[in-house]
Amino acid sequence: SECDFEADSCGWFEAASEDDFDWTWSSRSNLSADFEQQAPPWDHTRNTSQGHFMFILKKSNSLSQIAKLQSPTFSQTGPGCTLSFWFYNYGLSVGAAELQLHMENSSDSTVLWRVLYNQGNQWSQATVQLGRLTQPFHLSLHKVSLGIYDGVSAIDDVRFENCILPPPSKSCKGPDHFWCLHTKTCIKKLQLCDLVDDCGDYTDEVNCVPELQCDFENGICNWEQDTEDDFDWTWNQGPTSTLNTGPMKDNTLGTAKGHYLYIESSEPQVFQHRAALLSPILNATDVEGCTFRFYYHMFGKHIYKLAIYQRIWNNTRGQLLWQIFGNQGNIWIRKHLNIFSRRPF
Repeated sequence: SECDFEADSCGWFEAASEDDFDWTWSSRSNLSADFEQQAPPWDHTRNTSQGHFMFILKKSNSLSQIAKLQSPTFSQTGPGCTLSFWFYNYGLSVGAAELQLHMENSSDSTVLWRVLYNQGNQWSQATVQLGRLTQPFHLSLHKVSLGIYDGVSAIDDVRFENCILPPPSKSCKGPDHFWCLHTKTCIKKLQLCDLVDDCGDYTDEVNCVPELQCDFENGICNWEQDTEDDFDWTWNQGPTSTLNTGPMKDNTLGTAKGHYLYIESSEPQVFQHRAALLSPILNATDVEGCTFRFYYHMFGKHIYKLAIYQRIWNNTRGQLLWQIFGNQGNIWIRKHLNIFSRRPF
């Protein structure tokens, strides 16, 4: 679904309206002369002064003010869900803005996106990976003024993509497919036991072998840190400590409560320092082989390499199966590798 704010505010509303610093729905041409300088010269949808958007209207100079734009409540999202919007953040002391995710059954919030300073006299696009959210949730866009707010903040053209779970199917044939028990959705066999509820009824995540999966919610399961490397993987939840690097949230829960493992590539690490994580020893595969599935996140300017090796002897690095270099964007990316071995590995 999408909202261009042309007809109305699409159910988005100002949720901290006790002060004089609020998100307001309007077009520039509808504003009085006193407030014209607080809005962008044009909207993003039509590129005219008649087009509508949500923007911050400031009526006084009291010291601390919060503008909080809240979305309607959404019931859930499918695994491929992304949110994009256009924002305008212009002015010498325009300050930061941040988008937060609020799950209805929790008082915690997860920061999904933030902008820290003046982005120039232009509309810029933001894209946020929501992923599979199984509980009702809403979003809020926060702006805080410390009395010196001098600038223009606005949002337009909010769009959700790939957010609906697949519809029921009348049939689901073929060895590569699985028919979900209650929702009757047809999914790929590769989506079984991948720690993501692709069905919408969790029937793709029952009858799984716990020893063959790990979501890192309770530590590193039956994996272990290599003692022959230079440093270790870190167990973490929420954002990483370095700005503009790493994920804001995990892939399993899709919130700052979920856990994941990461390596910090900045100080004290130096170029080509290596952190290795070892799987448990797995049995020889049958003729069809097995599939190794994982999600990876590589975001930041100074990332070198992520590589997967398969080995049968302890003291060797083994055979390189796959590797990837450099910044891949602020998203979790799914990868699967087909693995064959005639002996335990």
